[in-house]
Amino acid sequence: MGNTWGRKVPLKEVLRKNKREITKAVRELDRERANLEKQEQKLIADIKKYAKEGQMGPVKIMAKDLVRTRTYITKFIELRSHLNAVSLKLQTVKSQEAMASAMKSVTNAMVKMNKTVNVPAIQKIMTNFQMENERAQMTQEAKRPRGSAPPFEATSLAFRLFKNRRNRSFFDF
Repeated sequence: MGNTWGRKVPLKEVLRKNKREITKAVRELDRERANLEKQEQKLIADIKKYAKEGQMGPVKIMAKDLVRTRTYITKFIELRSHLNAVSLKLQTVKSQEAMASAMKSVTNAMVKMNKTVNVPAIQKIMTNFQMENERAQMTQEAKRPRGSAPPFEATSLAFRLFKNRRNRSFFDF
């Protein structure tokens, strides 16, 4: 995707240019279709006029021209719908490109984050903290009188959950 000087044109600009050309072509088709419909009305009026006068030769020629005009009108309508479909495809490409660029930036951010975070060190700290926490719980249980219920500690629950994930990366959720 380059121009005559070798400069790379961004996809966004190419899509915008193509969309403009498509809408311009659709407007031209609509204008031509409107002109053909006016011509069709004139032909119908002329056919009626010559039919009243009894001139069947020109009526046959005008009837063929009327059929031709109607087929052109239907072809223009079909062409317009095809151009609208192409425009929709361009819009889809544009949204896919936006999604791809967003995914690229998210991937770059994740790579940077993985480089800055030392996962094994964090896991080692968590393991040490868990062991110290378990020691503290054992000393509390030893000091607690018999028959009383142990207190609920959310931190030990969180570390039990973390313990199950110990072998995963820091960003695996």
